[in-house]
Amino acid sequence: MTVFDLHTLRFALVGTPNSGKTSLFNALTGAKQKVANYPGVTVERKAGVFVTPGGHRISIVDLPGTYSLRGRSPDEVITRDVVLGRHEQEKQPELILCVGDATNLRLTVRLLLELKRTGCPIVLVLNMFDIAERRGVVIDVDKLSERLSVPVITAAAVRRHGTDALIEKLDQFAKAMPRAATASTWTPPQAPDLRAAQREADRVLRECVVEASKPDSLTTRMDSVALHPLWGLLLLFGILFVMFQAVFSWAKPAMDALTALFDIAGQYAAATLPEGMVLSFIKDGVLSGVGSVIVFLPQILIMFLFILLLEDFGYMARAAFLMDKIMGGA
Repeated sequence: MTVFDLHTLRFALVGTPNSGKTSLFNALTGAKQKVANYPGVTVERKAGVFVTPGGHRISIVDLPGTYSLRGRSPDEVITRDVVLGRHEQEKQPELILCVGDATNLRLTVRLLLELKRTGCPIVLVLNMFDIAERRGVVIDVDKLSERLSVPVITAAAVRRHGTDALIEKLDQFAKAMPRAATASTWTPPQAPDLRAAQREADRVLRECVVEASKPDSLTTRMDSVALHPLWGLLLLFGILFVMFQAVFSWAKPAMDALTALFDIAGQYAAATLPEGMVLSFIKDGVLSGVGSVIVFLPQILIMFLFILLLEDFGYMARAAFLMDKIMGGA
């Protein structure tokens, strides 16, 4: 293949965690990748180069996953600074590929609305589109593109030829060669801005996405209670109350039994061993020292039993979802 475009375009993959960015990056770049850490932090930097069928050379960087451009963590700060062209070791991208999980676009659309404020050209990539179709999710791609005013491309990064439509779109962009807009007037979004962006994202999704109907199963009926804003919180507090009761009250008989056992062992050692260093080591060191730690074993076992049960039944993820709005506003 003859590369007629000597200028290397700089593209960046931006998206929420677990949106499939890395899978898409691997599908586009193949083995032509470089992985390192950004200077001064332990945040990984993935960069690669590929050539489109039209002969355009593209350098692409997989930026750390982020939910917003507010930049609260080192990962988010790097993503924000690269997008805005403020990073010392990374040039501003000429195109942002906003990657979203097609089965759950709510946070991705809000992030895209933030990215639009930077002035950089954007393409929304609906990754895992095949999975969304299998689950019965219907996405009107053309209408979504019209509502967001950005090109929208479907992809299935883990499947062969799953990125063909995206590569074709990148070829078209390379021919047009628009200049990336500067973002010097960009200001970090505040909490009211994020809430407004989320309302706008929800409005767009209601118009363009039809979610799969939920089957009337036992899990669905239980979720209607476990995820309810009121009854779900009451259920969570009830479970936590039972858990703490078990740790501090139910474990007391076992703790008392262990304490008595070590006391008896100490008395036996005092009665059978002569006074001296050996008796002091066994009675005051081994039995008293180890016993003071072992006595908490029933509490630890009960606590981990509850945690394992809640994880196995899937309640931990539901509790995290239930507390997300409350903890997010803190």
